[in-house]
Amino acid sequence: MVITFQLIYRPILAIMFFLFCLKWGDWKNWRKYYPTMLYAVVWDLLNNFFTVNYPLWRLDHPILKQTFSELIIAFVYYPSSILLYLPYVPKESIVKQILQIAFWTLLFSLLEGIAITTHNISYYNGWNFWWSVGFNVIAFSMIRLHYENPLLAWPISVLLFLIFMVIFKLPLSSLL
Repeated sequence: MVITFQLIYRPILAIMFFLFCLKWGDWKNWRKYYPTMLYAVVWDLLNNFFTVNYPLWRLDHPILKQTFSELIIAFVYYPSSILLYLPYVPKESIVKQILQIAFWTLLFSLLEGIAITTHNISYYNGWNFWWSVGFNVIAFSMIRLHYENPLLAWPISVLLFLIFMVIFKLPLSSLL
């Protein structure tokens, strides 16, 4: 059963993200969100580039290679999520904004928990599920910040990347 679910988990999830996005995403205003979609994709691809020789996680799949799995995430999950997330950010209450980030963090963490139990992800070099939960909080906060103030989000993102480099002892040789 696990091997069967392992085979279909990532493709099914990609299809679900896309279908949810088609149904509830703000396609009418997609141009407003496009720069933030690119921001998320760029950071995901940079992360994969910089950690290719020193991975913090690997997306395990019996058929799909790591690179293809990461591309599905970068070009399906993230843009779909942004079209579902940003249009519904509450404007009136900081508490509601925090609850929305908590909802998306919980959703992505739940999906990662399923990936763990179905052997669709493995952790390395000090990374674990709880780091992913924290990362999800940061990611959804930064996506919102980029949407509101891209010029502030970029330097903060670089600083966060440098902090993660130090915490996880990412060797400089892996960057070159």
